[in-house]
This record gives sequence, C-alpha cells and structure tokens, in this order.
Amino acid sequence: MTALMHPYPTDASGLEQALERFDGVATAALTEARAASREAPGFFDELTALCCDPRPAIADGATWILKAEVEECAMPPPEAVDRIARSLDQIASWQAQLHLCQMADRLEIDARQADQFVVWAGTLSDHPRPLLRAWALHVRVVLGLRAGMGRDVLEPALDAGDADKAASVRARARTLRKMALRGWSPANRPPS
Repeated sequence: MTALMHPYPTDASGLEQALERFDGVATAALTEARAASREAPGFFDELTALCCDPRPAIADGATWILKAEVEECAMPPPEAVDRIARSLDQIASWQAQLHLCQMADRLEIDARQADQFVVWAGTLSDHPRPLLRAWALHVRVVLGLRAGMGRDVLEPALDAGDADKAASVRARARTLRKMALRGWSPANRPPS
C-alpha cells in the first residue's frame, strides 16, 4: 500500500493514526484523539492537512475535531484557514463538507476566503442531503454578507432556498432572509 503524500507534515502527534481507527460513528474516539494531540506543536497544520485528506473517514474525523476546536474558540491560525479555503473543492465527503459549513461563519476569514467559501457552498446547493443544502445556504448568505455581497448575489440563493423541496432548507432560507434584510438595511451596516 502506498502512503498518501500530504503537502503538509502529518502524524507528528499520532492524530492521523487515531483518525484511521475512527469508524465514522463513535465520536468518543475523536474526542480522545483531539485531547491527545491538541497540545502538540503544529497541531492545526496537521489537522487542516487531514481535513483535506481523500479518505472520507480521515476527512470526516479531522473536520469534526476542527469544528469542536472552533466551537470552543480555539481558532486555527490564518495560514491554516487559508489552506482550507484553497482546498475546499478537494473535500468530497458530505460529512466533512457539512462540518466545514457548520463552522465557516465562526472562522476568522478575510474577504477573499469568504468568497472562496461562498463559491464552494454554491456547488453544494443541489446536494442530495437536505441538511447539507441548508448549511451550504447558510454559508452563502452569512459569509456573502460578511464579504459585502449585495442583494443581486444573495437574493437568488435565498430564492432557491425558498423553493427547495425540503422543509428544512425552506425554513433556513426564511431565517436567513430575515437576517439578510437586517444586514442590507443601511441602519444595520457595520461602521466602515
């Protein structure tokens, strides 16, 4: 078996090896892997490289761990976020895509990265899984607003969400439309 080559060093902390044991279901294994490796030097470099791994279980586990870190306000450094933004199109597993959508609005990203996430999320708008479509719409609208995209860009995404066959996507579109309307109001614009 040929070892996969990563553009960034991996398994300095044993994280890759722990993720190889992840069965795709039991997140306790991920919690243990996270606790065992999060203090290792280069943890976020290793973790973000594994988020882009072509093996679904590795990418699923790595993005789950990254999401847990972000939810606890342990932000990856800018270069790690940039690595993910540049590699979004390589992430094929729907669970890894979902984890990234669920945390994208919490990441510290610049306008270029926001645009990369918005474009990528647009490619998920017809995914067979409604939960992923709903979160992809969330990314498109929230990061689109953050990047200063206007109604001409965001309104078609919301209209598509309103017309989605899944009630969960339509509900998300209604919530996002209310938020977007506040964001589009001159009174609610952040100071320049």
